[in-house]
Amino acid sequence: MTVVMRTRNRPLLLKRAVADVCRQTFSDWHLVVVNDGGPAADVDAVLRHHPMPTGRLTVLHNEARRGMEAASNRGIAAGNSTYVAIHDDDDTWHPSFLARTVAHLDGTGQAAVAVRTEIVREEIRGESIVETERETFAPQVHAFTLFEMLRTNRIVPISVLYRRAVHDTVGWFREDLPVVGDWDFFLRLTLTDLRLGFLDGDPLAFWHQRPAATGPAANSVVEGTTEHHDVDLLLRDEALRAYGQRHGLGGLLYTTAYFQREIDGLIVRITEIRHREEEAVHLLRRAAELLERQAERVDQQNDRLAALEAAVSDASMVSLARRRYRRWKSRVLRLARVLSV
Repeated sequence: MTVVMRTRNRPLLLKRAVADVCRQTFSDWHLVVVNDGGPAADVDAVLRHHPMPTGRLTVLHNEARRGMEAASNRGIAAGNSTYVAIHDDDDTWHPSFLARTVAHLDGTGQAAVAVRTEIVREEIRGESIVETERETFAPQVHAFTLFEMLRTNRIVPISVLYRRAVHDTVGWFREDLPVVGDWDFFLRLTLTDLRLGFLDGDPLAFWHQRPAATGPAANSVVEGTTEHHDVDLLLRDEALRAYGQRHGLGGLLYTTAYFQREIDGLIVRITEIRHREEEAVHLLRRAAELLERQAERVDQQNDRLAALEAAVSDASMVSLARRRYRRWKSRVLRLARVLSV
């Protein structure tokens, strides 16, 4: 099988990716490294650190940058294997990825299979790559389907193994697309009658992202967010025009108006709910103010009661002292009279 590895100006990441392929438990692979306009010496230096059996490595150097999809097509055309996998220079596989996916396609006869994928966020610190966090990519997806792909790209290149014969049916990667070429390819693939599989469970592919990186070390999906959005709209518009030219605009106009009406109604309902929430908040604040005032009144009443209790207590003590003084005085006078006799 052919593993196509696209790279450009990222020798540190390329070193990890090549080692990743070499760690695969499935050994019948041929690695095609496509250097898309980067310094040839840097790529050659990395590959010298990973000696491979004769005939297992092909290196293609583009003198000028041609783009990711053109690099993919050149790498695929350089091989003649039954299966193809795109392994970008910054992503990785579980060691059993090739063994599991090849066995699946051999056993089912399906045209392609995707696997559960995990996003690995990382930072480049000098000559080290430091992982910062992980999360499951698209955990709600459990099948390789057109339904999922229509909304957004739910399958990334590192997670797929497919048959070379797929290109006879859907064509090659579109070299006129600067980004989202893999999404376009997978859309065309899921639109066919070809059977596609999905291996769920523990992640077998790892999509590495460096959110803080810029320049060559950055991910195109992170650094080129605006470009991805623009090309996404371009592809959708192309598909809508093709549909309208074939089937007319009636269905599209009705669907657009229907959903716009539903959205407008939803906005009205949300606005009403917000107004009710604001009224409820106002009432709660008013109630809190009243409770606070009542609490102040209770505190004042408690202070008065305490003062009254103190006053009552003081008066009782004086009265008691006076009664005891009068009794003591009476006894002393009686004793004086007795003593005078």
